[in-house]
Amino acid sequence: MLRTILVASTLVALAARDTQTFGQMPVTKVVVAEAREVEAPRTITVVGTVEPARRSRVCSEIPGLVAEMPGREGDLIPTRGRICVLDTDTLTLQLAEEQAKLAALQAYHQELLAGTRKEELTRLKALMDEAAARYQRWEFEMERIEKLYAGRDSNDKEYYDTRAEFLAAERRKIAAEAAYNLGVEGPRKETIARAAHEVTEQKAAVLRVETAIKKATIRAPFNGYIVERMAEVGEWIPVGGPVAEMVDLSSVLVRVDVPESALPYLVVGDPVLVKVDALKRSFRGRVKHIMRQADPSARTFPVEIEVNNAEGLLAGGMFARATVASGPAERAVAVPKDAIVEKQGVIYVALVMPGNNGGMAGVLSPVTVGADVGDWIAITSANIRPGMQVITRGTERFLPFPTPIQIVDEKGTPVAMPAGGKSTQRKEGT
Repeated sequence: MLRTILVASTLVALAARDTQTFGQMPVTKVVVAEAREVEAPRTITVVGTVEPARRSRVCSEIPGLVAEMPGREGDLIPTRGRICVLDTDTLTLQLAEEQAKLAALQAYHQELLAGTRKEELTRLKALMDEAAARYQRWEFEMERIEKLYAGRDSNDKEYYDTRAEFLAAERRKIAAEAAYNLGVEGPRKETIARAAHEVTEQKAAVLRVETAIKKATIRAPFNGYIVERMAEVGEWIPVGGPVAEMVDLSSVLVRVDVPESALPYLVVGDPVLVKVDALKRSFRGRVKHIMRQADPSARTFPVEIEVNNAEGLLAGGMFARATVASGPAERAVAVPKDAIVEKQGVIYVALVMPGNNGGMAGVLSPVTVGADVGDWIAITSANIRPGMQVITRGTERFLPFPTPIQIVDEKGTPVAMPAGGKSTQRKEGT
């Protein structure tokens, strides 16, 4: 209470001291709301470290000699951007060889699908007719010799020679007919299928080499920064050999250690206010992970808070403070989140104070904050009380001394200062 009175008295003194400046300043239109009591959990501020949301040691999927290493420490590499390029001369020659084999197999497969050429069928037909004519000749000769041999007008040699020629002509006729029929029917379906499988197999071989050539260019798996370079031009990289380490800072994880007494009140998804001293700025995040294994020496539990880093201000290793839930809900003074103003790492709430000549002024009052309650945020410092008028819009050009204001509604129409707010300010000034 005493602190609240001292703060209010100081603000009134500042207003009196800067009377001349106040009169010269333009009036700022503002929207106000009334501080109120809400049920909010107790909070505790714990310290922690900013860590990347993702960290990856990028490795090579194929062996090779490093030809280029465009990525360096500190470079921001976009997704699929080049980090390292391996020499591909040997792979290029291997690809040409595999492509030539594929072309030969495809040509053979197409030949089988096309069937026997017309000219080939004509040739086979001619050979079959020739074989048939020879067979007829030797068939007639065989019949003649058999009659002569039966009447003992032919000797054994003549008989057996004629019989051999007849049998040979018969076999040639059968072979010629089979060759012609095979030509007419074309290749067997099993032969065509085997040729098709050989083409498919060779296509896979070509694709394998093409993929290896693509993998010779090692690319970033995500949009991030190179933090360590592990290869240099001229080095041989084995399969799985690392070339660089990358971190993704599009969002970060603030890792803090919370006491075991706070663990029952932490819930994944809870909003958390994170302050980074080096940046003199606060960021809003959410509880992402709660590790259920305590540090035996400190009896604290690691908790990770995810914070969006779209502006790129946060970096790995930064010191941070996080305000997290630590106890059951209790009555607390709260203001709309839009009433929070942060300047140089200090959090303020703009209060409505009496001004000159019956006017009103807005004054930035430093506060400490607690848990979020929907669109409201609990105030843990004693200088904000229920019923006090706080400014939710129009504080962008406020200076460290009182600023003349005009209260308006959401549409910009001027409104009168609520009677409750005026009486509250009088009490604060006494």
